[in-house]
Amino acid sequence: MKNFWRINVLLLAFSFLLIYIGYHKNTVVYKNAVTGNESKKDYVKTADNIVIGWSVYNTEQEYFQTMQQGVINRARELNIGVIPYDQKSNTSEMITGTMELIAQGIDALLISPINPEAMMVVSNLTEEAGIPLIVIDVGTGGADIDAFIISDNYGGGVLAAEYALRLIREHELSSRNAVIIKTEETSTYARRRGEAFARVMEDSNIAVVAEVTANSSQKQAYEAMKEILKNYGSDLAVVFSENDTMALGVAQAVNEAGLTGKIMIIGFNGDPSAIEAIQNGYMQGTIAQQPYEMGALGVEIANTLLNGGTITYDDRETKELFSEVYLIDETGTRNR
Repeated sequence: MKNFWRINVLLLAFSFLLIYIGYHKNTVVYKNAVTGNESKKDYVKTADNIVIGWSVYNTEQEYFQTMQQGVINRARELNIGVIPYDQKSNTSEMITGTMELIAQGIDALLISPINPEAMMVVSNLTEEAGIPLIVIDVGTGGADIDAFIISDNYGGGVLAAEYALRLIREHELSSRNAVIIKTEETSTYARRRGEAFARVMEDSNIAVVAEVTANSSQKQAYEAMKEILKNYGSDLAVVFSENDTMALGVAQAVNEAGLTGKIMIIGFNGDPSAIEAIQNGYMQGTIAQQPYEMGALGVEIANTLLNGGTITYDDRETKELFSEVYLIDETGTRNR
């Protein structure tokens, strides 16, 4: 089934590529710059005003709202225009949005993709247009990109697990069971959070008794947690959700079961709604990313490339630039 789904994605992406090639007209002139010591290739824009396209995963999610604000504000500071496009968690929108943005003559594309496996066609489209491609979070799908801004997801999962162990000790919990609520299967980098969390739990003799995919949906996480509670009741020490949207669904189910404060709930992102839930006692923590800074950095990288500069990567092979994560503990403040 998984292979069948991947084939369908590739066929869909290829179809969009053929359509795009059929009507594409290059509206902006570029020339290649001398390759820098760090970045593989550079772009120099010959027109006066820079306009970047911003294709965002889903603007209904707080995390991406914050990221978009970082893109827009930094672009304004640099006198760069921004044309946003909301993928609405839809692969087709991700591809058609790329086509529409390029057709409007953008000079660079920033994208936070709903489906990294479809990034190959996005890369082909930007290559054809001769513009830089900067990926912010989620994943690249192995496509040829110019930069990939990503949080330390594995390290964040370890941080969440270490905090969970601390909570178990401090709250004197008797259960030695944990649950992980997972993001979409295509979100390979986000899933590193759960992988790291599971490893630390198991090394500490805490059993991960359930790992359930809730597709970054608060409703799906709520329904999944209700089913888990039917099987385990109060015999759970901690639930780790790979993002805060799902953690809020978990918190709702736990609260309805009358187990708030008895089962520890930890999320990932640092969304304002999650911090409020922590402050009100419905969650015990979240691993905060820095989406605003990530969005702003994406604009800076595009500006650097379009002005003939080079990029220094944290990992030259994958072209990754790492963004720090940190713990917001049960006080609702950053733990230092």
